Amino acid sequence: MFDFIGQELSEIYRDDKKKLRTNTILLGDLGVGRWHTHLQPPLSKELIAHFEVELKQEFPPQYKEFLNFYNGCYLFDLLRIAGKSPDTYKGFSIEEQIMTPIELDNMQDLYRRKRTPQTHFIFGDSIVKNAYYVIDIDGNILEMDFKTKKVIKSYDDLNNFLREILKEGKENLRNGIYLEFG
Repeated sequence: MFDFIGQELSEIYRDDKKKLRTNTILLGDLGVGRWHTHLQPPLSKELIAHFEVELKQEFPPQYKEFLNFYNGCYLFDLLRIAGKSPDTYKGFSIEEQIMTPIELDNMQDLYRRKRTPQTHFIFGDSIVKNAYYVIDIDGNILEMDFKTKKVIKSYDDLNNFLREILKEGKENLRNGIYLEFG
């Protein structure tokens, strides 16, 4: 279902990639240890079930399906999707530590304090768009303004949302737009 992400990113970046020992794929070398995009290796169904128990919540089906493909990602400086961080960083290089997914419960705590309804499952954010992303009770993806908590945009599902992010990222690359954070 979400394998199109890796396929499209491989076409975009071609050989401009690196695979870490953790199986994280880095794409689009921007120099000085910064990568434009990275994909985390998938979680097994058993690990996803354990992750839900650990966080004491049931994940929406489309987020669980996403975790079967990618345990979080960072796309084009436009989107960061949370996942499960490793249980230990023992033996990891600095690069491997930096390129782990943001922990789902940390992301949820960050935005839940911002009056987000309990029925919204928080799973991603964007510094560029000053927004965070939730899956509502009907399975829609909502782009929420960080300050006002108003819905900026709505998508039918996670698949369509990610296709739009890929489209926007490709357009930025075509136009030579690279976002810098300092």
